[in-house]
Amino acid sequence: MSDELTPLWIGLCAVGGLCAYNWYWYIKSIIFYRENGFDFSKDFGPELYLGGILAPPKAKFYFAMPFVLVVTSFLSIIIALTLMGIVKVCYDCGP
Repeated sequence: MSDELTPLWIGLCAVGGLCAYNWYWYIKSIIFYRENGFDFSKDFGPELYLGGILAPPKAKFYFAMPFVLVVTSFLSIIIALTLMGIVKVCYDCGP
């Protein structure tokens, strides 16, 4: 393993762990709200803040968690492709 890939491995572990954590809670939230008839008067899952304010359950379920999942999944895929050599890492590639 070359030294230039070390930050990518650290990033993959951090972003991948966050991605797995958020997928776990989103799937648990889907199961919870489905069993309760999508009654958003009950809060479920980790606390999420939107603009410094605690997100209400409906906003968390429909907006905040899917947004975090898309971003962390995209970053995990890009980092994994870079580590496989499909996407090239270019440090100081100037002329």
